[in-house]
Amino acid sequence: MGLISFGGIGSGLDVNSIIDALVEAERAPKQLSLDRQEAGIQLTLTGLGGLKSALDELRTVAFDLSLSSNFGKRTVTTESNDFFSATATSSATVGNFDIEVQTLAQGSELQSQVFTGGATTTFGAGTLTFTANAQTFDVEIEASDTLQNIREKINDATGNFGVTVNLLNNVTSGADTGSVLSIESSTTGTGNDLAVTFTGDASLADLSTNLNNLRSASSATIVIDGFSAQSDTNEFSDFIEGVTITAKATNTATETTSLTVGLDTGSVRSAVNSFVDAYNAFADVQNALGGADPSAPGLLLGDYTLRQVSSRLRNLLSESVSSAGTDFNSLSAIGISTTQTGRLELDSTVLDSAIENNFEQFEALFTGDDGFATRLKDTIDQYTGFDGILVTRENTLNEQLGRISDQRIDLTFRLEQLETRLRRQYAVADTIIAQFNSTGSFIAQQLANLPGFSSGSDDN
Repeated sequence: MGLISFGGIGSGLDVNSIIDALVEAERAPKQLSLDRQEAGIQLTLTGLGGLKSALDELRTVAFDLSLSSNFGKRTVTTESNDFFSATATSSATVGNFDIEVQTLAQGSELQSQVFTGGATTTFGAGTLTFTANAQTFDVEIEASDTLQNIREKINDATGNFGVTVNLLNNVTSGADTGSVLSIESSTTGTGNDLAVTFTGDASLADLSTNLNNLRSASSATIVIDGFSAQSDTNEFSDFIEGVTITAKATNTATETTSLTVGLDTGSVRSAVNSFVDAYNAFADVQNALGGADPSAPGLLLGDYTLRQVSSRLRNLLSESVSSAGTDFNSLSAIGISTTQTGRLELDSTVLDSAIENNFEQFEALFTGDDGFATRLKDTIDQYTGFDGILVTRENTLNEQLGRISDQRIDLTFRLEQLETRLRRQYAVADTIIAQFNSTGSFIAQQLANLPGFSSGSDDN
């Protein structure tokens, strides 16, 4: 146990080996018991972790299926993507629409005169104020600022709401050649023109009130089934309920592009397939954890929790949903059946038929308080939730591991005490034996000195 000892010098006994053997005899059975307990707990924890992970994956799919919003999705298809794009929410009504994009929304554009001094032209000090549709920001101009500096100040100004300035160099207008400042605003909509004003030096008028108006801000216009609609932007979200249209390019006169809003049956089909896959993954984990093969038994073979959760989920698969229609109140109605191995099989033909003919009832089958997905999610929560059965068991097992660790520490302490006690006892015994040996040697010497005494045989 790490102690240094020279026991046995007096007696000639191998004291260290004797003590080590006695300590090992005390340690071995207790340590073996602790090792077995710990190994068993670790295996159970591993098995419970695998079961919990599989249930969590299944719960994620069940949660998605329990949301009504996932059964109200809409698809949007257009005859061409050249003129507009569109999205739809669950509030959109299924239908077809003919749409013509007549005009696109655009921002205004202003342009300065030609400055013959080029990009290095300077102006007096003051403030330029940019305004469009109640939005505004200021730019401070210093007397040393060049046309290039002013362009950079405007583009980088705090509060800039979408004003972009470009500098055109070496351009000619009439007899003048030099630089031109072009100012564009991203604020669209009729009446939302960009206005630039100044305070300070009069030379700043050439950068504000004296600018030429190259383009006024305008709104977008589309025609939906013969009815005209306008928007300050290229987005139309208030004209077809639940549908947002974003204009991209104009049609030719009287040309229209069709828009179709439909039920998103594909996402429901995908969700059902994801559920079947997730349940089968759980079934595979369950079968492996409870496997009874003698050569490779499952980590949770005979475990009550595994049997319980498996039984509850299996029973849930066959239960009916009272809030759904009588002809559409079970998983079998949409083509889901259970195999002998506990896995699920999906008949795609039955599923497709159910989607085509009973799509409105899918939500009732899976969602709501007694919907299949809702009950599945709630059942799994009883095992994997914050205070669920699996979590509680894991906590209990980890506490047991903590106690085993404490027992190992206690065992080590007791063995150290045992070794110390044995060494003391053998040290005393060694001293006594040494004393006996010393006394015996003395007596033998004294007897040898007596007349006529011989310790050996007489010589012939």
